[in-house]
Amino acid sequence: MDKDTAILTLNEKWNCDLNFGWVPITSNVAIENVEIYDSSYFQNYIGEIKEIIKINIKENQLLEIREDGQFKEVNIDDCDFYYDGLEYIYTDKNFEIVLYFSHENSTTIGGREIISELHKIWPGYREHFWSM
Repeated sequence: MDKDTAILTLNEKWNCDLNFGWVPITSNVAIENVEIYDSSYFQNYIGEIKEIIKINIKENQLLEIREDGQFKEVNIDDCDFYYDGLEYIYTDKNFEIVLYFSHENSTTIGGREIISELHKIWPGYREHFWSM
């Protein structure tokens, strides 16, 4: 899949208004099956998130779109899942999930199944929603 197709599909399915950034945190309209967490707490669950994606979503490869324009398919074990000065969006080939790591110290997760599984392993998730 090429970058333009991936971006168009993300825009269509998840309202990712890319070039660049997905900002559901500033939207007046809630996006179904999307939650936004404070990144500093979310980082404690990166290993578990990778396992959820592998086991429940049945994906080992993700599409990675970086703020600097790079686009590639990456093995989930090679994903760092954090903001390093560049914003990152990850999705599976069917666009069933989306993970967005931004400069706002926010981590946005989209996808009913991944959110449901995250709630099971992180009972205090409600205390760590992102806020301005």
